[in-house]
Amino acid sequence: MSPLILEPASLLYRRFSQLIADADLVFFAGLPGVGKSLLLQQMTLMAQAGGRRATLLQWDTARQPFETDRYPLSEGATHPLVIRATGLWLRRALLDWDAQAGKPQDMLIGEVPLNGGRFMEVAWSIADEAESLLSNERTQFLIPVPSRSVRALIEAKRERSIAEPQHENEAHDAPPDLLRALWLDVYRVGVALGLAPPTTSDAPYSPAVYEAVYSHLLQHRQAQVLPIDEPLQPTASVYDQAEPLPFLRATAAQAETILADVEASLAPEAAIAAAASWYEV
Repeated sequence: MSPLILEPASLLYRRFSQLIADADLVFFAGLPGVGKSLLLQQMTLMAQAGGRRATLLQWDTARQPFETDRYPLSEGATHPLVIRATGLWLRRALLDWDAQAGKPQDMLIGEVPLNGGRFMEVAWSIADEAESLLSNERTQFLIPVPSRSVRALIEAKRERSIAEPQHENEAHDAPPDLLRALWLDVYRVGVALGLAPPTTSDAPYSPAVYEAVYSHLLQHRQAQVLPIDEPLQPTASVYDQAEPLPFLRATAAQAETILADVEASLAPEAAIAAAASWYEV
């Protein structure tokens, strides 16, 4: 079990304390390798200590019911139709969770990668019942932005944790070469949006570009940037929790129904083509 490592005098601790008091839904947005899982764990520990009941949301858990024999993982990549179906499910699932939540005790804490369209549906402004919940002040999106040096440390630690995992989930984390590839995808989005200068070579990680792109993606939401300038030093796996917690996840029947709806309106070829413009909001 991992202990709380945030110092009470730190900016992160103070921000988390305020969010635990004022918000019911908190989402950490960003790429793998920016510290989302550790921050989610630390906020969950603080929420529990403050008397709140936490439900967790994570992409790798939520997508699994949608990865049927028709759309399995392909070389580790999720099919665009699965990405779309999972996002549509989430908007509905958040409404259901909110309707059933025992307030003020219950709190939903989640990770929304957004890159490649993963959970991008929560960033879209859509005229549906979920929009008022997602745009409400009690729903907050946090964008952790590590400095260059912290990002380099995260990559180095990721390589070690994959080689010698402390938790079974760590063996499936994105390796450093994939982290760099995902960053380059975000940089290319920054260029497309006019937020980063074009380059003829691989662009090194830039906190400024990263922050600009994710702030653009969340322009319709209550979003805060979390600068991470000092490395956090967990003493155990970021996936350890003090006690087993519920995860927001579709049932097999729900996943099949939503997949069928998506298939009826979007051909696999069209989904693949549309995936290239995932960042449009």
